[in-house]
Amino acid sequence: MNHYFSNRILKILFVTTVLFEGTVSVSAQSYQPQGLYKLKEIVHQDGKHMEAGYQQYKYYKDDTTLEFTYYSSELEESFNFIVSYPEVQPLQMTSTSDSTFTLRWFNDKNTQDERLFPSQTTIEEKYEMVKDSTNAIQQVLNLLEMKMDKSHRLQGAWKMRGRQSMNNANSQYWIVPNGPETYQIFGNGASVTIVNSGGFPRAKMQGYYSPCTYLDESAIKWDGRTGILNWFDGETASLTLIGASGQPMVTVWDRCGLPQHIQELFGTRCPQTTKDLSSYYTEGFLKKYGNQPDSIRMAYETFDYAVNANEKNNAIFPVLMRNGYEEEYKEMKESLLSRLMNGEMDVDEAVGRYMFWFYKDFDRHTNCSSRTFSQLRSEALVNYKALIAHYAPEPVGCKVDKDTYLLRLPSSQGNLPTWDWMLNKVEEFKQSGCQYLILDLRGNGGGSDAFGEMFAKMMCDCSSLNDHQSFYMNSTENNKQLKKYCKAFHLSFMDKVLAEAESTEEGSLIHWMSTPKGSGGFTPMVRKGAIIIDNYSASAGESPVSFVRTYSKSHAKVYGRDRSMGCEMSGNCNNIRLPNSNIVLTYPMTVDAEFEEACKDRNPGFKPDVMIPLPYPEQLTDNIDSWVLWVAKRMKK
Repeated sequence: MNHYFSNRILKILFVTTVLFEGTVSVSAQSYQPQGLYKLKEIVHQDGKHMEAGYQQYKYYKDDTTLEFTYYSSELEESFNFIVSYPEVQPLQMTSTSDSTFTLRWFNDKNTQDERLFPSQTTIEEKYEMVKDSTNAIQQVLNLLEMKMDKSHRLQGAWKMRGRQSMNNANSQYWIVPNGPETYQIFGNGASVTIVNSGGFPRAKMQGYYSPCTYLDESAIKWDGRTGILNWFDGETASLTLIGASGQPMVTVWDRCGLPQHIQELFGTRCPQTTKDLSSYYTEGFLKKYGNQPDSIRMAYETFDYAVNANEKNNAIFPVLMRNGYEEEYKEMKESLLSRLMNGEMDVDEAVGRYMFWFYKDFDRHTNCSSRTFSQLRSEALVNYKALIAHYAPEPVGCKVDKDTYLLRLPSSQGNLPTWDWMLNKVEEFKQSGCQYLILDLRGNGGGSDAFGEMFAKMMCDCSSLNDHQSFYMNSTENNKQLKKYCKAFHLSFMDKVLAEAESTEEGSLIHWMSTPKGSGGFTPMVRKGAIIIDNYSASAGESPVSFVRTYSKSHAKVYGRDRSMGCEMSGNCNNIRLPNSNIVLTYPMTVDAEFEEACKDRNPGFKPDVMIPLPYPEQLTDNIDSWVLWVAKRMKK
């Protein structure tokens, strides 16, 4: 950032009233101006009036005085400044009107400019209040005091993490520090850069002011150049600018307030970043792992990115961490990273085993596309292909006997079967005269809840038996997907969630939906209802089970031999592709309140109410198999 600071300097000089206590006198009583004042003229002890030849301002706020001096006849659009304490103390401050005052001081030092400030003489500086809100110095103050409307997500205070060494705007890794601590405040049409070299306010602090224009969410016009933003999340972004050499320069920034002692001077309370940034720096990597080939460096980035993405976006993550799994999780994560860096496993296996820790014992919506994960998942689930000679469930809607109707729903995706097919089967069932209904969800891997609930509600007999709530994980990545939902579905509750997310801290679980106890209510259309599940019944293939357990006291039971897959307490999945690989993470953006207790069992999925005591059928396609016949008979007892 050294190019920001030229030989033309704006000085900001700080002094508190404590520094000259006992030396300030004002005619009859103490006088302390408030606001921004501009130097109009300098008067020597002999009465000689002088024009400064530069512009100088003083800003008074409570007990703090700031002095701005700009060495030019006119303010340029962009300018540099230095922040420091003054070298002189005032002898007297007198007010001549509500908008002017005179400051008198004695110059007891030799100066470089004897014409303006002759030594061993008294100097008077006459100031007039600045009332122009467009004044550039006033805009600097507004930024330092964080006065802005925050209509753009970039507005606020940021700290430069450093330069991305490969100029890759899509990577926040391999960062090289760019000298002293550098902060950037973006406000309404203007920005201020602050370089904290340490020791302020006793030592000098450099700054730079420049107008800026927000072109859209990912582009700004700043310091006369167009900058491209890449948002990693709401708290971190890369900024790409074209340097003097014509080559792009990528820097990475984290949302962060100025150092606390500086904020105290300006009366702001912007939180400091709490992120552990050590894993992003090239220097830290080299100290820990030494020189490594690119393949290892890229594997490290991929794994660390996967961990961060899951922790920031997966709705089940904060619930698990507050329920006693933090230490186990930390050990698992560190062990996998150690084995990856020691060459004991590749990144496919490291990421796969990491995601499988969540999948195996807690939530089956959490998964990834790595080869290792696919193998582990196949070992965790029941292998129906090995147990049933012909396992390929197909849509079926027909009578089992004169009193029982079967609706087999192998998918809720909307293609097999279609929505129209379902509507026709609803009418067919109503005309059948059947008093018993079987909803067969074996093999149903999910889709839209509406498919299964269309038939599930026919076997419900009451209002909600308990309170139900679900929560949305607020994050930049999730909000991108939520915006798409809002545009596609036009549901008011989603619009409300998005509005709350945009004004709430990232990482928060925001209320998504709720069903109060006693709400709703259904009248059964059947004497008895049954739902058949297997280990492949997942997500929307499980929601009818949750539905009848909420709205049925005695009309519905769940049958099977195996627990459902275990996606029942999370939903609204999102995907993230990992860098340097083809691995895609899948995770839920929402989680049910019931997961808080259920996760302690480490046994995901719904357990059947009634265990079917038969062997697995030999065929499950479009047929009426032995399990359906057994359930149809059992329902009538």
